[in-house]
Amino acid sequence: MYNGMSAQNIPSYRTLYTAVKGILSEKFGGEIRLEKSEEIHPQQLYRYKIILAPDGMPDTVFVKRKRARRIRVEWACLQFINQQIHEECPIPIIYGGGYIGKNNIPVVVMEDMGEGQNLRGLLSTGDSNTAKTVLRESAERLANIHSATIGQQKEYINARNTIVNIKHDPQDLKDIYSKKFTEICNVTGVTPNNACYRELDQLADFLDPNNQHHGLTHGDLYTVNIYHSTSKSRTYIFDYEFGHYQHVFVDVFQFYVSYDMWADVSRFPTDIIQEMERAYRNELKTDYPEISDDEWFYKRLIEASAFETIQCIYRFFEPPKTVFTNVINNRPAGDYEALRTDPNYNHWGLPAVRRRVFFRLGLLSKMSEEYNHLMGLGETAKMIQEKFKTIWPPEVQEMPIFEVFL
Repeated sequence: MYNGMSAQNIPSYRTLYTAVKGILSEKFGGEIRLEKSEEIHPQQLYRYKIILAPDGMPDTVFVKRKRARRIRVEWACLQFINQQIHEECPIPIIYGGGYIGKNNIPVVVMEDMGEGQNLRGLLSTGDSNTAKTVLRESAERLANIHSATIGQQKEYINARNTIVNIKHDPQDLKDIYSKKFTEICNVTGVTPNNACYRELDQLADFLDPNNQHHGLTHGDLYTVNIYHSTSKSRTYIFDYEFGHYQHVFVDVFQFYVSYDMWADVSRFPTDIIQEMERAYRNELKTDYPEISDDEWFYKRLIEASAFETIQCIYRFFEPPKTVFTNVINNRPAGDYEALRTDPNYNHWGLPAVRRRVFFRLGLLSKMSEEYNHLMGLGETAKMIQEKFKTIWPPEVQEMPIFEVFL
């Protein structure tokens, strides 16, 4: 681990250059010279060209620096996945990390993913065949990561703690989600189905860290974090700043909400989602034969849907209660409203937020009824959605298909 230091509060170009050179020397050995960096993202992501290096080094590397704990989480995630998957790795290869400046700002040096476009760009300006291919390959890449990391939580935490030590107080997750669910029902004025709290007991197993299907999940599966490299003919999943261990179906559920974490309030056609599901299941079936069992698979998917729906409502319509109530009931909410409707925060705009919530409620309702699982929660989701139908404008009650597929 390289630990370059400087007396400056904000590391200079020379300090960063020296740190990158040190990290690469530690990894590859020999004399190394770099060309001045190209800034890919202001103050955070750079591309360095290698002009002198020992055999085996790439021609260019990406360098990421950030004054945040999240980059150290990403460092740990990339390093752990790289250790588990040695060939055709679905994430950028990490060459090493270190710290620079007086404040020990983390720096990570990783594979340059090459020329290409992220999935968000493909969905807005690309062609449908390429977009379909990348979506299918993204599902396969997630399956590869899950297959390699399921059941390895202890090993991951031990490795992560050498980079960033995150202390978690023991929590009763069932109690937390029961309280969140109760507050949502109270604020929306919906009386939950009698079976709901018994079903939340079932959800507790899904959340239990000891569940045998917990693996390293991305935590931010949004279209800008999936990259189609035309120069390398590969699809990458990157930006693991929110990576953590939980049930892998939290990632799988993102297929069904079209990787719609923040800004892209549109959906994939049903046949493409089904193709992604098949690709994912096919990649995992050898190591985890239960994935081929439809009943098992869809029950886990519904549990992920319930978890994510409660999360989504609570995340976007978070307390204090007066704000929570006003947002749900389509009334102004003071400063909260200004933030959510500011053009510079367009992905937080209230119509987009409401559309996400409305869509997830409908998905939980439909899936629970179709597969006869968590039907109390599904029925309550439907009641909440029906309440919103009477309050929210029609435009937030539709989820359009991405234009590239029309």
